[in-house]
Amino acid sequence: MRIDGRKNLDFRPMDFKIDYLKYPFSSVLGSLGNTVVLVSVNISQELPNFCKNFGHGWITVEYRLLPSSTVERNPSIINARSYEIKRMIGRSLRSAFDLYKFPKLSIIVDCDVLQADGGTRVACINSAFIALVLAFRKLLKEKIINEDPLISPICAMSFAVENGQILLDPCYIEDSNADVDLNIVVNKLNTINELQFSAEKKPLTKQLLNEIIEISFEKSKFIFDLQDKYINIFIRG
Repeated sequence: MRIDGRKNLDFRPMDFKIDYLKYPFSSVLGSLGNTVVLVSVNISQELPNFCKNFGHGWITVEYRLLPSSTVERNPSIINARSYEIKRMIGRSLRSAFDLYKFPKLSIIVDCDVLQADGGTRVACINSAFIALVLAFRKLLKEKIINEDPLISPICAMSFAVENGQILLDPCYIEDSNADVDLNIVVNKLNTINELQFSAEKKPLTKQLLNEIIEISFEKSKFIFDLQDKYINIFIRG
């Protein structure tokens, strides 16, 4: 058993609250154990020049670890680590949508970590995917876009490897003590959109990597079902 009583391949409690804020185009408050993130989506017509040249829209991401989100006050909201995380979130989200189906729009996704206990980037990706689906549904309803740009739903999860044991969804203590930490983004077609890991203490074997990938495909159904639940609440509401 792990430090919080979970089995090795158990998620922490996961939940989403849609339209949490009044002013953004869409917003989602996501929780993953003690990790809490607030994702908001806004729409702009100010596109980067390269998008204008190629005739497609864009999804850009900001990621901030707020000062009181950690045990000791975090004085640096935006730093090198935040920049690396926001790039991963951005790549993952863009891979789920056809940018050519909203050619005149720039979608700004703000990911603010309110409380951090491991898994902040995967909590942001899972929450942001819901927020983007809601935003595009509103754009379709308002006839601002003509087609749903969704390619395939995505979800993210994190793993730690310690003494040869695979741990799904590690909290901060588990993650900081692990031999390997790994983040993966998969889609409903059982293919991989993003894979990122570091083996700071021990190298990751091919066997363990393949095992983690298979587990991620199996466990993704839980996240997809939860995302669908909240998206359907929005559609019915």
